Amino acid sequence: MSRWFRSYGFADVLDDLFVGAYPLDADDVATLEHMGVRRVLNLTEDDEYRPGDRRKVEHALGAAGIEERRMSLADYGGLPAAELEAAVQELNTWLDDGIRAYVHCRAGWQRSAAVAAGVVALRTGREIDEALSYVQQRKPSADPLPHQREDLRRWWEGRDADGEGDADGEGEGEGEGEPR
Repeated sequence: MSRWFRSYGFADVLDDLFVGAYPLDADDVATLEHMGVRRVLNLTEDDEYRPGDRRKVEHALGAAGIEERRMSLADYGGLPAAELEAAVQELNTWLDDGIRAYVHCRAGWQRSAAVAAGVVALRTGREIDEALSYVQQRKPSADPLPHQREDLRRWWEGRDADGEGDADGEGEGEGEGEPR
């Protein structure tokens, strides 16, 4: 396991959802495979990888049969509501389909923690701040920046104001119960 992956770590936040740092080599991907992860939502930008690291990870994911979806969000940047919604819905769909998933940004602290909180709120009926606190209990280093927390709250409040449980009106709180 790479020193980065070991140092910044990962945690389960729902039965089939893990959040954490980006994998950097075949050993990191083997860890995900061992955990039963079948899909990865990668929130990083290409320039966050050192030369050659991205290619190694792509190859290792392919060899392990793990599918990857990329939705780049700027490191330290804002979290636009449409992008948060897309990321949360992607993970929610995978979970509805019984697919064990891993969402990551670079260190698993900010972007991925915010997205994971959105999924926890959607699936468990918790308010967004409570969902983020829960993610932080599971992964203590999870700590979105203040402006990212505000973006997360605005996204959540916008969903409530629209009277929508989710984009298609289905799936909110289904099948998950209380997270472990």
